[in-house]
Amino acid sequence: MILFDDAIQIATAFSKEIDSKFPNKIKAVFAIGSLGSDYYRPGQSDIDTAVIVDAARDGLVDIAIEIGKIAQEYQDKYDVPKGFGAIVFAEEQLYPPYIKEEELIQEILRLKTQARQIYGEYDLEKIPMPDWNAVKADILNFQEWVDSEPAFEHSSTSFVNSTLIALKRYLLLKHHIIEFNKFKVVDLYEKNEPILVNKEIFEFIDNYLHDKNYEWNEDIRDKYVMWHDELYRVINDAVLYNEEYCFPNDNHS
Repeated sequence: MILFDDAIQIATAFSKEIDSKFPNKIKAVFAIGSLGSDYYRPGQSDIDTAVIVDAARDGLVDIAIEIGKIAQEYQDKYDVPKGFGAIVFAEEQLYPPYIKEEELIQEILRLKTQARQIYGEYDLEKIPMPDWNAVKADILNFQEWVDSEPAFEHSSTSFVNSTLIALKRYLLLKHHIIEFNKFKVVDLYEKNEPILVNKEIFEFIDNYLHDKNYEWNEDIRDKYVMWHDELYRVINDAVLYNEEYCFPNDNHS
């Protein structure tokens, strides 16, 4: 079991290794996700990092590939639950204008709201929060990609994760609430003008997240996924495809 302090040490060792591999290129490394925030769970949480590199975006590919290989080595060595991740940013990617195909807006929001610096130095305060139009465009781009993919059979894990994405989407676009802590999402949603509620499913999600007993079979999956698909339809119609939720010249300041 990887305790919090152990996870920080592993991430720090990773940071030193990539700095050695790319001398004078690694500006800073941050723990993000649960390790960068307050909901790391030993034996269950993954280790996610954000690496800011002194490189132009068009020269980042080879560096990102090599850092990804090193991250995989750490995953294999320490058997990190759910994986060892490394999001690699060229410094210029943190600032507008953003490039749609890079799909980095959510990662920038994560870096701005739940990051713990573990190596190097970089002032996150100077990175602007993406404006709401950029946030919405990024979510729309993601939804268009989802719609283009073939349908698949949800596992309990994919069902929970996808449902939480929908609820976070509603909180973000309707109420400007940025929340990545999966343990808080359902409660926040229920407290902020929820547009569609299913107590049975919310209890299922809570049981799943807290490793309590839950049942998952074909009948339950079909029933829950039907509600999941309706949730997306309702939320997308309400806040994603609704032009009311465009914010010209808006920002987070």
